[in-house]
Amino acid sequence: MTKTLIKNIDAIPPLPESVQDVERIYRDENSTFEDMQKAIEKDPILTADILRIANSPMYGISRTVNSVKQAVSLLGKDAIRAFVLNSAVNASFKIDLSPYSMTKEQFAYACERQLALMINWLIRTQAKRLGILAPAAFLVDIGRVIISKTIIEDGRADIVKESLGSAEDIARAEKSACGMQTTDVTATLFNNWKLDPEIIHVIRYSDDPEGTMDEDREMAAQLKAIRETVLPNGEITKESIAIAKATIEEFNLNLESYEKALEKVLNS
Repeated sequence: MTKTLIKNIDAIPPLPESVQDVERIYRDENSTFEDMQKAIEKDPILTADILRIANSPMYGISRTVNSVKQAVSLLGKDAIRAFVLNSAVNASFKIDLSPYSMTKEQFAYACERQLALMINWLIRTQAKRLGILAPAAFLVDIGRVIISKTIIEDGRADIVKESLGSAEDIARAEKSACGMQTTDVTATLFNNWKLDPEIIHVIRYSDDPEGTMDEDREMAAQLKAIRETVLPNGEITKESIAIAKATIEEFNLNLESYEKALEKVLNS
């Protein structure tokens, strides 16, 4: 890990107070939907972000969501918590992904598609996992923003640019450029923010699910398949779907639910 990368990770501010309140409420087993609603509504910017994302057609809500209460009721605490964390990320980072030939809008689109695909995949069969996998799917690639800033400052952006042009493994190029890959940086940041250790663990092993065991292994594989489906710029291609399906088959995941979720995201 380069000194610049360490500096850039350490420079990320703590989560805003409103976001910390939502995280505390989410972890409190005795909290209610109303508690979460009230915490969000204290922050007008957070409220606007929640309503913007909740009204995306990717989540399949047939009517306009006009209030935080509606959003929490229709999408559940797991998804809303992921939206809240994403809002904090947007407030904490200046996003420049030029080494990856990506715009801020493409990055945001990819994050939203990953979350929508994960929610639609698990909501009817493994909804309890969304407490971990919803924020993981939405925010797993935020480390890429920090890496991008680092390699620009260190004058090593060409390493990643060349890997894109030659179809080289991006993670390998990131390690060469700054000593860590995206998932490692995201996990380190989340550890600094004192987020759920289970989210951090699944993110760390999403590149290599075989490195962990049992349920964690399966969740890491689900996150891996989501990231393989949605390319970094938000596109979904026949090739990316084929790669994801190979992972789904390898780890014996629910292919039928994945295909239904994929159809919904592609048609939104």
